Amino acid sequence: MKTIRNYLMTAFFIISLLSACNPAEQEPKDDHKEEEHQTDMVSLTMQQMKAINLKLGEIEQRNLNTNVKTNGRIELPPQSKANVSALIGGAVKDVFVIEGDFVKKGMVLATLEHPDIVEMQQQYLETVNNLEFLEQDYFRKKKLYEEEVGSGKAFQKAFADYNSAMATIKGLKAKLQMIGINIQSLEKGNISPTINIISPIDGFVRFVEVNIGAFVEPNMDMFEIVDNRHVHVDLLVYEKDIHKIKKGQEIHFTVSSIPDRKLKGTIFSVGQAFENEVKAITVHADIENKEGVLIPGMYVNGHIITDNLTTDTLPEEAVVAEGEKFFIFVKTEPEEHTLKKDNEQHDKEEENEQKKLYFKKVEIIPGTRDNGFVEIKLLAPLPENAGVAVNAAYYLLAEMGKGETEHSH
Repeated sequence: MKTIRNYLMTAFFIISLLSACNPAEQEPKDDHKEEEHQTDMVSLTMQQMKAINLKLGEIEQRNLNTNVKTNGRIELPPQSKANVSALIGGAVKDVFVIEGDFVKKGMVLATLEHPDIVEMQQQYLETVNNLEFLEQDYFRKKKLYEEEVGSGKAFQKAFADYNSAMATIKGLKAKLQMIGINIQSLEKGNISPTINIISPIDGFVRFVEVNIGAFVEPNMDMFEIVDNRHVHVDLLVYEKDIHKIKKGQEIHFTVSSIPDRKLKGTIFSVGQAFENEVKAITVHADIENKEGVLIPGMYVNGHIITDNLTTDTLPEEAVVAEGEKFFIFVKTEPEEHTLKKDNEQHDKEEENEQKKLYFKKVEIIPGTRDNGFVEIKLLAPLPENAGVAVNAAYYLLAEMGKGETEHSH
């Protein structure tokens, strides 16, 4: 029994000793630790770099414009659009324009006819003709009153009748001129059966709301004329950005009808009324290069340049987002065990296929964006003259993701 017990103790001791000396059992996860240590790196062969046209560069100082994004519409000032209506009702006798026609100020757009038009002219002529009699009667009774021959009551009535006729003539004359009757021609006995509806400004006919034979009520809109040469931009600036906006700032914008054309303008007025529904104010800007291609009502999308700064920048293609963080890829040297592993993996490939460049993913904070460049704020300094992938950052991130997937299998 003692011999068996001694044999068992000796065997247990030998097994324990062998287990303690087996590195595979003691540190089974070393390779995984090395792989995890390298998850922020990615490598590309020369052929891959050529295929995606990857370029190396450096972070450069550049002048960037800071801006406020905004949107709005093409509008006209009140002086450049007109609603044309008649001051007196009547039937439409003629229409001389259609939508889209260009008209000059004073051009006849349509004519109206109505018995009241004739009656007003007739009343004017009768009053003018009667005025001569009332004037003579007034001066005759005035003379008799001054000579104490006529009564004061007769003189006062003659004076009142004369003044009343004068007032009637002035009133009728003003009305007739407002509806377009030529007074000089009328006083020669030429009564016109129609009145002309004329354009008050130069511009294009935007709409026509009448046709021949239709009856037009007083002050009903018949035409709208717009002068598109004076279009400007109305932009909405929201509450958080109002303090950045001032007169004289430059704007850049596009319209959907010509998306490839960049338009510019300058703010000439900043609204002082706050619109509660959208929590914004309206900013008005002149347009520099409109050249007749803009129409009131067009939707615009753009930004207002509020300032400029000189800062560290990279092209936007050099920055990639992963979740809520942003990264760039910096050229680096591989660690020894990584290089050894890659050489073993590609030992049967050609020399130019074996050669690789390694990139490390570096977190940054992006700032102002302007004209294809973005401000780069580093969380830690880079090595001096560090090479940066200035494009294809999304491809590098995708390659890194493929590498992690392979390791997980």
